[in-house]
Amino acid sequence: MLIPIAALLLTYAVTLALAGLAAFVLRRPLSILLSELCGTEERSSFWTVWSMVMMIALPLLFVSMARIATDPTVLIQGTVAATLAGILMAMAGMGLAVWRRVPQPNIN
Repeated sequence: MLIPIAALLLTYAVTLALAGLAAFVLRRPLSILLSELCGTEERSSFWTVWSMVMMIALPLLFVSMARIATDPTVLIQGTVAATLAGILMAMAGMGLAVWRRVPQPNIN
């Protein structure tokens, strides 16, 4: 059994670690892609930073909305599930936004 404040801190630490890892892995490829799509380094930098913030903020939001369990197993399972759902939703949103702006080949 964990005390509620320890459970909350553990939840945020696990979420930041997982979401931070995802943001770290995606930062360089996303930056290169956005440089190509945005046309300028300033625009690309802004959208890269914005995407990284969303990649971390959305999982934190999902975890914050969940009830905090005091059983360590339930706590970690729920935290990882909510974090992964947040990461996947952030990636889906970014993927859709990028996909809409990538020039499509002419099929004629």
